[in-house]
Amino acid sequence: MTKGNWAMCSPAEWLWESAPMRWRRTYAGRADQVTAARVFAASLFAGTGREDDVALVVAELASNAVLHTRSGEPGRGWFGLEVTLADVAYIGVTDLGGRCVPIFQTDRPGCELREGGRGLLTVSKLSIACGMHGSAHFGHTVWADMALQSGGHQVAAVEVAPAM
Repeated sequence: MTKGNWAMCSPAEWLWESAPMRWRRTYAGRADQVTAARVFAASLFAGTGREDDVALVVAELASNAVLHTRSGEPGRGWFGLEVTLADVAYIGVTDLGGRCVPIFQTDRPGCELREGGRGLLTVSKLSIACGMHGSAHFGHTVWADMALQSGGHQVAAVEVAPAM
C-alpha cells in the first residue's frame, strides 16, 4: 500500500500503517494550558504503562516554557507540543525563546532554570535521550525520547549549543 492510497486498503491496514503517528498542538502560554497539554499527551500513551512518566515530562517542559521564556507573556505567549509515537516516542515542547537557555545539568554555571532545579534532570532520567535545539532569540525545542516499556532508562543526554 502506498502512502495516501487508502481507498484500496482495509481498516486495519489504515490503522496500523507503519509510519509513526504524530500530533502537534499549540497552547496559550498559561499555567492552565500546561495542565491541558499534560492531560492530552498522557491520553495518547494510554495503555503503555508510561502515561504518568509522559505526563511528568510534558508538565516539566511546558512549565519551563511558560515560566522561563517569552511563551509566558500575557496575551501573546504560546508553546507548542509535538508527540510522535513509534518504537521510541518523541516528546518536544517548543517555546518562544528569551531569558535563559534550558540546561539538563544542575552543576553547570551560568543561566540556570532553578526553582527546584531538578526538573530537566528528572526528564533526562525518564527518557532514553533528551536535548534541545534553537536559541534564545528564535525559540527552543526541548525534547525527550521515551521507550514505550515501563522503566526506560537514560542512554544519552544531548545538549546542543544555541545558535548565535
